[in-house]
Amino acid sequence: MRRVVAIVLLLSACRADPADVLGAARRALASRDDAAFLALCEPRAAELLTAASNVVAQSGHVFKVLRDGRPTPRLLPDGEVLTVEENGHRAIVVTRSRKPGGRVPMRLVEGQWRIDLLEMPQFADAIRPER
Repeated sequence: MRRVVAIVLLLSACRADPADVLGAARRALASRDDAAFLALCEPRAAELLTAASNVVAQSGHVFKVLRDGRPTPRLLPDGEVLTVEENGHRAIVVTRSRKPGGRVPMRLVEGQWRIDLLEMPQFADAIRPER
């Protein structure tokens, strides 16, 4: 029993705080490090974005998965983190954003917080065609 408790404590100590995950994702987008950004996203969204370039190429560049062609800082809200609301395997990071959509939903994936882009209005806007 002690061994199980020690392992659980060790694993939880290695988990980054949701606010830290958001900060790392912002830095990855700012430095145009797509791989680092995708590693911080929930796997379904990461798979969609990974396949995006193939979809664009196969459509003869008629269909664009992301309006900007790649993940950009506008996928995440700006501003300082106000609160982090954790509820089991889900978390919401609330930011003081100048733009609408200052909430970043996250899911616990294999013991680590990952950004759930598919739940964010900014993601839906990024894959919507220009108006």
